[in-house]
Order: sequence, then structure tokens, then C-alpha cells
Amino acid sequence: FSPDAATDLVTSMIGDNALGNRPKPGESARTTGDFASNYKGRVLPSFLSVIDDPSMKTFQGKTLIGAYDVDDEGVRAAKVAVIQDGVLLNYLLGRQPIRDFPDSNGHGRAAPGQPPAPGIGNLIVQAKDSLAPEAMKKKLTDLCTQENKEFCYRVETLAGLNPRLLYRVYVKDGHEELVRGALFDELDTRTLRNDLVAAGNDFLVSNRESNIPATVIAPSLLLDELEVKRTDSKNAKIPEYPAPDLAHP
Repeated sequence: FSPDAATDLVTSMIGDNALGNRPKPGESARTTGDFASNYKGRVLPSFLSVIDDPSMKTFQGKTLIGAYDVDDEGVRAAKVAVIQDGVLLNYLLGRQPIRDFPDSNGHGRAAPGQPPAPGIGNLIVQAKDSLAPEAMKKKLTDLCTQENKEFCYRVETLAGLNPRLLYRVYVKDGHEELVRGALFDELDTRTLRNDLVAAGNDFLVSNRESNIPATVIAPSLLLDELEVKRTDSKNAKIPEYPAPDLAHP
């Protein structure tokens, strides 16, 4: 997964599940996300940690729109170690308590006209023993070789949790080929916990402008096993002619 695709993956699989939303009355779960029963349990490989730090204004010279000093419930923003060495230690909380977490940690966010609820500020993935892009590609092709595969896949961008731009990477010479009409099978939080084997050092700042501004920072991520299958939908017809040359109208 390229850094662009990885930020979408981190948002959906980690950010959304780390929110400390109280479940409906009568339910025994701690929160409403997939991490509800994972408190102090492993949710990522030990070489990865995740923090949320709304007090951070910039990262590698780039402005972070998820920064704020005080949340929308009047609580001072705080740096929260969500996942440390793969283990879930904290949820992001507003003033509404959940089991084992009676106090806010400054993450009560509100969209215009809406009541505050737990939300991310600046969600940042931290990686030990990170690899340069060239080393990541070599590790990818090495995994292919070990499993006697002709090619593996590189995900450039996502649409939801399915590939928008997906490429086959051929082991023999490293060339890439665009793949159309593909879906992922069983991409979930268990996949991140068990199949993530490496992270890059190519961090991308993804500023997400919405009703509640947030920032997600993540590097490229390498999974050693994820099934790619053909979609049942019919591919759109490829254009008959190339796009016009806008430089020479």
C-alpha cells in the first residue's frame, strides 16, 4: 500500500475503531468499534505504534489541519498514545465516559450544528525499522519469490477499502502493469494485526477537509497476504482515442 492508500487504510481501520463511543444501553461492549474488546490487546504488529496529537501544528514542514488547542467540549487537547508497540492502550474520548475511561482526553469534536463526539485530530503512525521505498519494493518481490508467485500487487489509491489504482509488480524485472476490475477479499482489522510485515519511511501528510478537519500521517505498508479477486461489475470501456494535448490546443 502506497502512503496515499495507507492513510485511507489507517483512517478506516484504526482511526474509526479507536473512537471511544459509548454503546447502546444494555450492551456489554466497551465501545462501538472493532477494537471494543481489544483494550490492552494486540491490534498491530509490534513494530508499529499510533498516536493522536492535536497539539502538533506541522509535520516535516507541512501544516496539519487536524491541530487544535481546545476541543469542542472545552477540554485542552492532549497527545494520546492510542497503540504502543502493537498494543491498544487508549481510546480517543470526549466528555462522555466509557468503561475504564472516566475522563476526556481532549478529543470531543463537533461538526457544525452537531453535538460533540469522539474524533481524531492528528493521527500519526510511527514505525520501527522502517524501510526506504526501494527496500520496500525489494521486500515485496522477495515475498513473491518465496511463494513462487510471478507477480504481487501495489496499491496506489483506494476507493473505500477497495483499490482504485492497483498494479501488478512482476518479480522477473520489476515492471508494473495496471489492473482493472479488482476487489480485496477479507481486508479487515485482523489482516492488519496478522499480515503487516513492514512499513516505509515515506510518510504522507493527508489533510482531510470535512465538517471536522483531521489529519492522518502514515507511511507505505506491506502485507504478506491479501487476496485480490475479480469484481463482478463490468469494466467501463477504454477510450478509443488518447486525451487531447492541452499544451498544444
